[in-house]
Amino acid sequence: MPSEAIIKLVNVGFQYAGSEKTALKNISLSIKKGEVVAVVGHNGSGKSTLCKLFNALLLPAEGTVTVDGMDTSAEANLLEIRRRVGMVFQNPDNQLVTTIVEEDVGFGPENLGVPPAEIRARVDAALGEVEMRDYAEKASHALSGGQKQRVAIAGLLAMQPEVLVLDEATAMLDPRGREEVLSTVLKLNRERGMTVVMITQFMEEALGADRVFVLHDSRLVMEGTPREVFNERALLEESRLDAPAFVKLRDDLLAAGLPVSQDAMTCDALADEISRALTA
Repeated sequence: MPSEAIIKLVNVGFQYAGSEKTALKNISLSIKKGEVVAVVGHNGSGKSTLCKLFNALLLPAEGTVTVDGMDTSAEANLLEIRRRVGMVFQNPDNQLVTTIVEEDVGFGPENLGVPPAEIRARVDAALGEVEMRDYAEKASHALSGGQKQRVAIAGLLAMQPEVLVLDEATAMLDPRGREEVLSTVLKLNRERGMTVVMITQFMEEALGADRVFVLHDSRLVMEGTPREVFNERALLEESRLDAPAFVKLRDDLLAAGLPVSQDAMTCDALADEISRALTA
């Protein structure tokens, strides 16, 4: 299990100019290298504000944010921090800057002054990693939403980041598109050891994380493994969140007297538990 923190927040507060509401209050957390983290919360809880602190799109009004030991408030660190922490946003159309897929993926490295031969190699490798190499010469606007997000991820991979942050990157996608994006980022974590941070409104997506952070009214109110967090049903309800559908089904089965495991939190795991309980 990874242990070294790559992102660390200490007593962080943030308030948007002109707003009476504090967006974040006294947030302290750390994200480890190679970890998959999900950040969940109701609308307005502060989760999107939080993720923008991770690569200095926003700077804390109070406390400190560091990326691999670099303070985000130090201007000299800005370019290196943004190279290390790549962000994928909600609307895929807003992230594609050219009309052809391979040109879009090469846009970032070209702006960094990477030599053409290396750009070509990075583009090919990045498209291969998101399984979009067959679309290299296709028009970006003709892709599906999930494919566009995978191209956006490829564009970040060509920049060679260490952390991938998805700010509700699946919110505008259909179920198939969400599955495409989620499987892509989990593959990157599994095969490359890339640190992944998912800000999401879909509780089912958080089940694939190593840890889950729960925000409520601008504060971090809970963190733990998916099992620890989603078994705290009362705290989730206080935070105006639902448990994943299969967690609720598991609890209904337990309440009905079927002896299924508390660890059963996915469709496959619950199906196995029901089969075991009915044949015991």
